[in-house]
Amino acid sequence: MKPFLLSAKSLIVRNTENMESVTEAENLHIPDGLITNPYSIAAAVAMWIVTLAFLALAWKKAKATYPRSITALLAISSAFVFAAQMINFPITFGTSGHLVGGTFLAVLLGPYAAMLSMTIVLLMQAVFFADGGILAFGMNAFNMAIIGGLSFFLIKLLTQGSTSSKRFIPSVFAASWFSVVAGAFVTALMISPAFTGGIAVTVPSMLFYHAIIGLGEGTITTVLVSALQRMQPALMGGLTLLKERAKL
Repeated sequence: MKPFLLSAKSLIVRNTENMESVTEAENLHIPDGLITNPYSIAAAVAMWIVTLAFLALAWKKAKATYPRSITALLAISSAFVFAAQMINFPITFGTSGHLVGGTFLAVLLGPYAAMLSMTIVLLMQAVFFADGGILAFGMNAFNMAIIGGLSFFLIKLLTQGSTSSKRFIPSVFAASWFSVVAGAFVTALMISPAFTGGIAVTVPSMLFYHAIIGLGEGTITTVLVSALQRMQPALMGGLTLLKERAKL
């Protein structure tokens, strides 16, 4: 497995003029440098439309859930995840990862406010740190903010409304891991037109690394959620929504 993955990575590097583009893509932040042909441009535009549709729905739903405090809530939660993402942990073969935070925000705020909060984080990274492109922003927001927010429903499915630690914490771990791997898979599909070999190169390499990164994501998320559940459960709006039987 290792020789194939390293050769796949070297093939990717040979087919792009910008090594930073490869590094960003590995971190799920697709740069504009990989939007290089009509197919990827069309995909980028389409993902802007899809993502904006999700965010419009998310804003409507989040306003209904938090009618008075939505702005402050988004600002505080976004700032926390933005800071937490600065901390990297080593993976393997010289690769490192960091918290994405989508599932954490989903548990903290609920799925829709999580999408908005995560999008704010990604927007700050793209505008102020050039971490991910503007043309590719719809792709990046979908892969991390939308998929991360939707992971809430996987937790809800696995817990069946129960918030007991025996069921809830493993469900949070599984959803965190899945959100990273699902985001990596979609990212691999999106960037494949930029590389010779296409998905045969991008999908195995991205999934291998992010299956490992997802373990770190799951561990960090469950530690944070467990601490909040124990010390400040009132702060966890998503936990309240998990208990409700009403359709979200």
